[in-house]
Amino acid sequence: MITETIKINAEDAPSRAQKIVEKDDVIFATTRPTLRRFAIIGNDHDNEIASTGYCVLRANTSHVLPKWIYYNISTLAFNDYVEKNQEGSAYPSISDARVKAFKIPVPDIPEQERIVAILDKFDALVNDISAGLPAELNARRKQYEYYRGKLLTFEEYAKQ
Repeated sequence: MITETIKINAEDAPSRAQKIVEKDDVIFATTRPTLRRFAIIGNDHDNEIASTGYCVLRANTSHVLPKWIYYNISTLAFNDYVEKNQEGSAYPSISDARVKAFKIPVPDIPEQERIVAILDKFDALVNDISAGLPAELNARRKQYEYYRGKLLTFEEYAKQ
């Protein structure tokens, strides 16, 4: 999620602000990369400028969905890859070329769509308090009712 932006123009833009991002691009922070800072660009940041401290991953949508890339860079496998391929110790970083060299499985588009839809639902349950909290409360309520029923069932006493 992108939480803050700063408006700049071409005259006062720092040299590190040189990448134009488009809707559905996935950006990944290449400095201190194991902090796992990444986002998918939405409509509100389409055609904006990003720092060169981000690798911009633009999907070829005839082969891969942007969200497929997004979910694949959120995996532990990607984080392990980044950890092994970052350079420097005081200020670790990974090059754009190394990020783009990470191999992800690419099933056909319908299968990507199916898996992304499932992951979107899980993401909503985990990260959206308005969706996740009611679902969790309902699950705990059912669990409570089940164990309450078990604890308050005294079948051996009912037979006496």
